[in-house]
Amino acid sequence: MRKIIVALTAIAALAVGALAPAFASADVQRYQIQTATFTVTQPAGQVGQWSNVWTHNYTVEFNNPCTSSDSTAFTGTGHVSGHDQNGPFESDETITGNYANGKISFTATRPDGFSYSLTNAQTDGSSVTIGTSNPVAPWTLEFKVTKPTITSTNYKNHGDYVSSLGGGTDAAHSCIGMPINSSK
Repeated sequence: MRKIIVALTAIAALAVGALAPAFASADVQRYQIQTATFTVTQPAGQVGQWSNVWTHNYTVEFNNPCTSSDSTAFTGTGHVSGHDQNGPFESDETITGNYANGKISFTATRPDGFSYSLTNAQTDGSSVTIGTSNPVAPWTLEFKVTKPTITSTNYKNHGDYVSSLGGGTDAAHSCIGMPINSSK
């Protein structure tokens, strides 16, 4: 009987030992890379109408929380397309800005040098925000911005992140995939 009890105790200890890492890592918040997509529209050809619009689609990546004190800041690329009385037009764009508390501020720049900026724009897809441009446009620049769809990587641990990049010292020194230090 004693041998059976010892054997059962050993099996129970092994089972608990095998499950402990799974319990220890469950729901641990980890540093992750975040990307977002959002759309900005503006009237084409006539201020105040929203049936014919320029459509700007952006994909951005937020600053790495491991190397930046401002993880609300982002950089990315986009594309504008539409048509007005001058015909169809489209162009690539680069974008830098930040997103926090449901508001977005950014500057988007086309390869031809034209840029426009929004400050504290609501991201509800219906509020109109007046923008500025360089060079200054001779008309009012109105914009509506959709709420960014944010996606995060889902690295289980730091080793998972390092492996996904093929190793190396840069990946090994990153905090991506490590538990978030709440004492910061």
